[in-house]
Formats: sequence, C-alpha cells, structure tokens
Amino acid sequence: MITTSGRRLSVSWAIAIALTLATLIGILIVTRDLSISNDIFKDGVVQANKVDHTTDRANDGSAQLPPADDAINQGLPQVFGVIDSLNQANGTLATLATDLQSLGTALEKADPSLVSIIGSAGEATSSASGATGQVGEINTTLVGANTRVQNLGTLLDRTQELSTIIDSKLRIALLLPKFSK
Repeated sequence: MITTSGRRLSVSWAIAIALTLATLIGILIVTRDLSISNDIFKDGVVQANKVDHTTDRANDGSAQLPPADDAINQGLPQVFGVIDSLNQANGTLATLATDLQSLGTALEKADPSLVSIIGSAGEATSSASGATGQVGEINTTLVGANTRVQNLGTLLDRTQELSTIIDSKLRIALLLPKFSK
C-alpha cells in the first residue's frame, strides 16, 4: 500500500517531471522561434544589401545624366543640320524625279518615230522622202531631251554636293557619345 507521504512524493515527482517537460518544450519553442527570427533577420540583411547596391548603381547612373544631357545638347545642332540637308536632298530628288519623268515621256514620244524611220529606211525612195517630217520631229524632241539631260546633270551635281555635306555631318554625329536605353 502506498502511504500518504508516498502519494505526495509521487505527485511531487509527477509535477516536477511535468514542469521539467513544459520548461523543455518552452525552451524548444523559443529556440525554434529564435532560429526563424534569425533566418528572417539574415534575409532582411541580404535584401538591405541588395537595396543598398541598387541605390549605389542608381546614384552612379544619375551622376552620368548631366554629361549625357550636355552631349545631347551639343549634338542637336548637328542633328538639325543633317535633317536640313536631308530635306534639301529630298527636294532635289523630287525635282530630279520630275525631270526624269519628263525625259522618259520625251523618249517614249521619240520611240515610235524611230521605229517608223527604221521601217521607212527599208522601203523605196518615196517612203524615205515621207519620213523627212518625222526626222524633223525627232530632231526637235531630241533637242528638248538634250536640254533636259543638261538640267538633270546640274541636279545630279547638286545632289552629289548635298550627299557630301550629309556624309560629313553623319561622320560628326558618329563621333558623339552613344547612349543605350
């Protein structure tokens, strides 16, 4: 039989063991929570370092904005000069296209007359005398075409001059610093 003092001793031991187990479980929970907190803190430090590094890079990039702005401002006159030269070249090319169209029309008009003359040359002398009027028309057409060719030569010379100007301005523009997005 268990006596009262034996029961007290058993209850005391049971309470001591329960308290010890509760304390150990509490220590394990606190240790686990501290480990999780430590991991969160370490992750926070890593994230803070990333933010710090990104901020440093952003500050370095912003320090380069004034020189880039100055370079852009210095390069704008050359860019506008190139645009102006391109506009002039465009106008010259439009005039050249019109003159080429006129030359093409004149050559188309001369073509049937030339075909007629070639056919007439193979015929008798009477057919050759009938072609005399057409030869005069061809001569007149060719004189007009010659004038247009001379005009085209002048326009082509101007186009070459503009091309040289554009080339030199583009070479200057290539020397300007390049900036990527």
